[in-house]
Amino acid sequence: MKPRDAFGLAVRIAGLVSLLYVLAGTVLLIGFGMPWQVLAKTIVWLLASAWLLRGAPQLVRFAYPEEE
Repeated sequence: MKPRDAFGLAVRIAGLVSLLYVLAGTVLLIGFGMPWQVLAKTIVWLLASAWLLRGAPQLVRFAYPEEE
């Protein structure tokens, strides 16, 4: 496995961990009533997690630029 592939795998794992973190936190906050700030933060975290789960191609390309 090349370093670029290992980094891509680490990015996806980070996305999965952040997704689980957000879902667990949201479930806990639903019981207390969700103010708009928490809802907005949850949406941003979900979008970031989805981007990381898809491999964050711009981030991987920045970390490991393709050689010509």
